[in-house]
Amino acid sequence: MVEAVVMLGIITAISAQVLISFTGIGGSAALPRAARELALALRQAQNMSLAVAIVRGVPASTPVGMRLSTAAADANSYMLFADVFRDFRYRTDTIPPDVAIPGLERKTFERNVRIASLKDRSSRSYSIVHILFAAPEAVLTITKEDGTPITDDPLTIELRTSSESTRKIIVRANGQISIK
Repeated sequence: MVEAVVMLGIITAISAQVLISFTGIGGSAALPRAARELALALRQAQNMSLAVAIVRGVPASTPVGMRLSTAAADANSYMLFADVFRDFRYRTDTIPPDVAIPGLERKTFERNVRIASLKDRSSRSYSIVHILFAAPEAVLTITKEDGTPITDDPLTIELRTSSESTRKIIVRANGQISIK
């Protein structure tokens, strides 16, 4: 009987260690997954522009883009939108208003992954950035919050977890999107 209790204790201890290990693995996998998902969403916007994809209620040649923010309320997510007003930024106060792309209007990162910084080549930081692709050639434009272009290529998007691990997505003016 004592041996069974000791054996049960050992099995419980080993199970607890395995469970803790798997939780850590899941947390460490969230950052590369978030970086891949963000890069793929950017490529999706690029492809929508190349294909001159139609978003319901929006002219076919409308630029498609992504809004990114480091503000605490928005840093854990991103959104794809159609720039109906064609001012190279996301706005809902215009007529017609810009339109969030259905199904992609707001994607949230898992496990406390957040956008830590948005920087150009000179390491200037931005709180809000818009990355847009204009049809038919998917011409890339990266803009500040007010829609003015950021010309110091490339833009580096840094993702960070609560444990301070980081991944970077590099967006170049030629349309190249890479993960570091």
